[in-house]
Amino acid sequence: MTGVSTTENRSFGIGLMISAMFTMTAMDAAVKWAVADYSLQQVNFIRSIAAMLVLAPLIWKSGGLRALHTTRPLVHVWRTSLMIIISYTWFFALGRMKLADIGAIVMVSPLMITALSAQLLGEKVGLRRWIAVGIGFAGMLMIVRPGAGVFQPIALIAVAVAFGYALLILSNRANREKESLAAMTYYPLIGIFVVSGLFSPIGWVQPTAVAWGAMIFVGLCAGIGHLCLTLAFRYASPPVLAPLEYTGLIWAVLFGYWFFDELPDQWTVAGMITIAGAGVFVVYREASLSGVPVSDTPAAKADLPD
Repeated sequence: MTGVSTTENRSFGIGLMISAMFTMTAMDAAVKWAVADYSLQQVNFIRSIAAMLVLAPLIWKSGGLRALHTTRPLVHVWRTSLMIIISYTWFFALGRMKLADIGAIVMVSPLMITALSAQLLGEKVGLRRWIAVGIGFAGMLMIVRPGAGVFQPIALIAVAVAFGYALLILSNRANREKESLAAMTYYPLIGIFVVSGLFSPIGWVQPTAVAWGAMIFVGLCAGIGHLCLTLAFRYASPPVLAPLEYTGLIWAVLFGYWFFDELPDQWTVAGMITIAGAGVFVVYREASLSGVPVSDTPAAKADLPD
């Protein structure tokens, strides 16, 4: 931007990233409230409409319907199917887990990206990053605690969601030069709209005014959060923004306490710190390696549909 210093750009990007994490965590809290009384398909249906409306100006600015043109339809079928599964499983788990617990588990997805990129994309992952991945997974186990008396099988769904997000990001990385950002963002939303629209009459409960507001709020947060993420990575690099991604955990703890009377135990707090530390290390390590563009680091999730 002409006349704007690099420092001001970076500060703006940091502000956008913090706003994105706040908005997306607020969305999760609203989903958790809504799915207690309304079906997953009903919440997803209303949410998808609101999100598409928020993002419609971006599609128009990118060329309108031409921006959705694709020569790789099977890629979008795969991505849309994956996003539908993620959306439904994520909402299901949100209704049954503490907000802080599920938020911390899903934060392991950047570490999964690092591990899977070596297997699926043939990228070289050095010993230090493998160690960081292992430490991050150990942090996840602190929260899930398999074999312990407090283990919740529902936590495995949260792990599956993290894995699904990792696959989605790898798909973004593999196809970003071949498909437009508009197509990669909008087709999954269209898929969620269609599937949820077909099934929303099943178990439909007429929402109260407050419920209408909450479900529309979910969609608005999804769209606005995506916009903030997209813009944040235009103004600041992933190594600058990566630590801020974990501010979402702070909001998850606060929202969980304020709205649901939830507090994480000491094992969850220890797991959060471990996962965040490992994730930040991986991002900085990848950015410091010669020949690895910072835009390829796991934190560069600006093109992630929400």
